Amino acid sequence: MKFEIEKTPYFDVGQTLYCGQVFRFTEDKDGFDVYALNHRARIEQKSDRYVFDCDDADFFKRYFDFDTDYCFIQSKVEDKGLLTKAIEFGRGIHILRQDALETVFSFLISQNNHIPRIKGIIERMCAGLGKDMGGYYAFPTLEAMAGAGEDYFSSIGAGYRASYLDRTAKSLLDKNFDSFKNLDTPDLRSALMALHGVGRKVADCILLFGFNRFDVFPVDTWIKKVFEAEYKDVPADRLSVMLVDRYGEYAGFVQQWLFYYKRELDRQ
Repeated sequence: MKFEIEKTPYFDVGQTLYCGQVFRFTEDKDGFDVYALNHRARIEQKSDRYVFDCDDADFFKRYFDFDTDYCFIQSKVEDKGLLTKAIEFGRGIHILRQDALETVFSFLISQNNHIPRIKGIIERMCAGLGKDMGGYYAFPTLEAMAGAGEDYFSSIGAGYRASYLDRTAKSLLDKNFDSFKNLDTPDLRSALMALHGVGRKVADCILLFGFNRFDVFPVDTWIKKVFEAEYKDVPADRLSVMLVDRYGEYAGFVQQWLFYYKRELDRQ
């Protein structure tokens, strides 16, 4: 099943995938392979458009958030200063509409970790516990993860995060996880932080990337660097609250542009 998306300044598949919000993708000289839940898409750039070859076009149109007007959002938050520079640098970033459960476990694995290792752990977990889809593996069900045991997660290289994965999977079996989406953002954050291994920053990442709550602002090392001159010595949790107050309903979008801009510039 194929569909095409016109290439504009407001969507860049590489920026979207490499901005730290997702880990299940690979790149080669011709394009990207993206995996989400039990779906796969092959994305290649052909002159002025992206061609998607996938198993479910509606799923991936929603996944890549093509219905959101990013031009409008950017026009609302540009400040003719640092944020405008960050938007110009990462204008093509979209916030993916990821599955909430997949996001919980992906960001548990991401803690104090680097991206190649995160990707490796997730892929080994999918291969060991996920359904064989023919050429790739689906993300595991909650039941499969809850039944795997802490030793299994240790065996795939999760390290100290193995207990996070095991205990969180088991605890979610006893909860109605689907009902989490009905909670307001503060209550949903509290519910996520009640899970073993989930602190404020990870909870805010899950809120943003798994539940598409844009009234959050995850604060990590890169964001601290962005604001160190203006908010020196402000603790991360307090800084997050201040930045949500500052950027309001678009805070989550702003966070991604600033995070990506600072990280990429520091790498150059």
